[in-house]
Amino acid sequence: MIVFDPHHRIDLTGPWAGFSFLGDRLITPEGRELLPEDLAWLSLTACQAQEWRRMMENGRAIGGTRKPLPHKAATVVNLSDALAERRKKRLPVAMAGPDAEPTTAVLPAPGPKPLQRV
Repeated sequence: MIVFDPHHRIDLTGPWAGFSFLGDRLITPEGRELLPEDLAWLSLTACQAQEWRRMMENGRAIGGTRKPLPHKAATVVNLSDALAERRKKRLPVAMAGPDAEPTTAVLPAPGPKPLQRV
């Protein structure tokens, strides 16, 4: 009879190299621990991926060759430059510098008072 030690790590080989079992947990190459209940969701994800592959293969077989999608080459955008340009567009009026005089507040002119019943 084989004695199973839950603290002994069992490394897998072949296409599963990098994965291992430690007790009831499957450990991924990234070090993430998957419990048995997590593997049910993993199975669902694998089934969805297989179905997607089948649909794509069927679509290719029916449609034949497809023309490539047009695309433009990507450019690298410096975030600080993009934000500075956005600020310029939002604030077209020149702002006062730190040495500018403070603005004088203009109070609204009092208008006629509404009639009140006595």
